[in-house]
Amino acid sequence: MQPSKIMNKFNEYDVVQTTHSLSEQVPSGTKGTVLLVFRDLPFQYEVEFFDGAESLETLTVKEKDLQCFGLRE
Repeated sequence: MQPSKIMNKFNEYDVVQTTHSLSEQVPSGTKGTVLLVFRDLPFQYEVEFFDGAESLETLTVKEKDLQCFGLRE
């Protein structure tokens, strides 16, 4: 029997949304794009947050601080 493989929740280029405020520039509900996935447990993500066409901040974020925005294809 093989050990179960733990999967990350998000992939590069997924659009995500914050579940709570992460900084003054990134309040709860801010949308962002996953740029990198750090596969060490617990999973973390490099996310560029934006407001329309304006980049607000790029942060390393824990998986629990993000939720999927919209539908995945």
